[in-house]
Amino acid sequence: MKMLFRLIALGLLGVFALIAFSLSAPEAAFSAQPTLQPTETAAPLTTPTSVPTPPLLDLPEVDWEDVGAHKKAMKPAFADDVDRFVDANRYFIVARLSFEPDAVFRAAQRVRFTNRTGEALDLLVFRLYANTPALGGRMNVHHVEVNGVKVEPSLSNLRSVMGVPLPVPLQDGESVELRMDFTLVMTRGLNTSYGRFGYVNDVVSATAWYPTLSVYEPGIGWWTDLPSPQGDPSYTEIGLYEVQLTLPAEMVVAMSGVIVETRRNADGTITYRDVTGPMRDHAFQASKRYMVTETRADGTRIVMLHYRDQADSPTDGTKVAMQYAVQALQIFNATFGEYPYAELVVAQNPTPSGVEFPGIIQIAERAWVQGNRFLEVVIAHEIGHQWFYALVGNNQVALPWIDESLTSYTEFVYFRAAYADPKVGEDYVDSFQQRYTNYLARGLPDLPLDLPVRSYVGISYGAIVYTKGPLFFVELEHVIGREMVYAAIAEYFRRHKYGIAATEDVQRAFEDVSKRDLSALFNQWVRGTQPRA
Repeated sequence: MKMLFRLIALGLLGVFALIAFSLSAPEAAFSAQPTLQPTETAAPLTTPTSVPTPPLLDLPEVDWEDVGAHKKAMKPAFADDVDRFVDANRYFIVARLSFEPDAVFRAAQRVRFTNRTGEALDLLVFRLYANTPALGGRMNVHHVEVNGVKVEPSLSNLRSVMGVPLPVPLQDGESVELRMDFTLVMTRGLNTSYGRFGYVNDVVSATAWYPTLSVYEPGIGWWTDLPSPQGDPSYTEIGLYEVQLTLPAEMVVAMSGVIVETRRNADGTITYRDVTGPMRDHAFQASKRYMVTETRADGTRIVMLHYRDQADSPTDGTKVAMQYAVQALQIFNATFGEYPYAELVVAQNPTPSGVEFPGIIQIAERAWVQGNRFLEVVIAHEIGHQWFYALVGNNQVALPWIDESLTSYTEFVYFRAAYADPKVGEDYVDSFQQRYTNYLARGLPDLPLDLPVRSYVGISYGAIVYTKGPLFFVELEHVIGREMVYAAIAEYFRRHKYGIAATEDVQRAFEDVSKRDLSALFNQWVRGTQPRA
């Protein structure tokens, strides 16, 4: 585990090389060395619990036209955004979580898919991300229906791709309803993909915990790539979610969206009804160790989900974490455009770094300490992802730079605005330039930004995507001015909020706002098709 932290600190592991960033954070802002809490010892992995095929769950019918409940997950000014997504991917999930001693989900979902591809489809593809090596869980879908007719799905790519045949081709504009019953096992001690998925130290971290519709790309087809463990594992479209999750009463839970109903059951469990606005994924965090502290900023309820057993420690970081979260939300609202959701959860977690989900961010438990400079960096970064990944999506496996490089640049935006002394922001940017210079001085490859995760080997993922990437936007500042860069990012956000963007969309927003041809810069830094001066 010590080597894992050292590797992350050096940027060798990718998804989030920010511990390295924190080690050179500006002294004007941070005077003390980072103080990390002792690493908790995870329970050793055990043989996964064998889960016999359960009977089909009682799954209520869904009125897909009624989206009123989903508006509760939005700030009032954005409630009507939900109406645009009546025909988006829709999920209604009923799940029960028990501990045997592994975390075991017995669940079923209804999914409505509306064909917006412009082509007739005879197959729908779902991703069982839990079965990928990146996540290491075990998901089994044991019953599938299409419009009430039982069908036999196909499995491929290590059981991470599930093809569902349609009895009748689905024409463009038509909708179909599917039912799926499934189980999921998270082995006790499992903590994978930088902590985004697993059950460790009595904390359940659940993302991609349900069969998820893949993305259909016109002219290409369904996305079926196996993600690299080095990067983020998923590629999804915006949808609306309703989740009814039952778990032991002693567990405290926070989910994407808002919990609108709570029901205590006679068997010692609680069922939470959760709804989302338009979101790219559904995730939750649950633990008997958690407690909740909350505040409000710019009309959003900020929920700090933190460990009860550490709350009385004089070094507990909850108070400063809340301060950083409020500052980041306000700065990014003012710079890029308003965060539309009613809630934002900041969760202390066994992750070694930080991970983003729609409406939730995980923050390393070892950094949850007053005076730890990494805590501020990681909170700013992960909240930045609410704009770039959660609201403006992209293929994180094929084009990680679009969300990660831009989100790393939001750290610059944060430190420039959060501190009155301009040297704080300048020193922070300079620390990136120094690391990038040191990387090149070692003779390592100066790769383009728009490569898939698997093309970056060793330290190149952190050095290119997380260090060169944000410096590209600084180079744009030198050419068109900082205010113009901020305005272009805001326009990019406005155009592609709730959508999926590609490299060309980033370039187009900058060129339209600046009224400049920026092809040379994008070709030099992003595509690598022209040498840099």
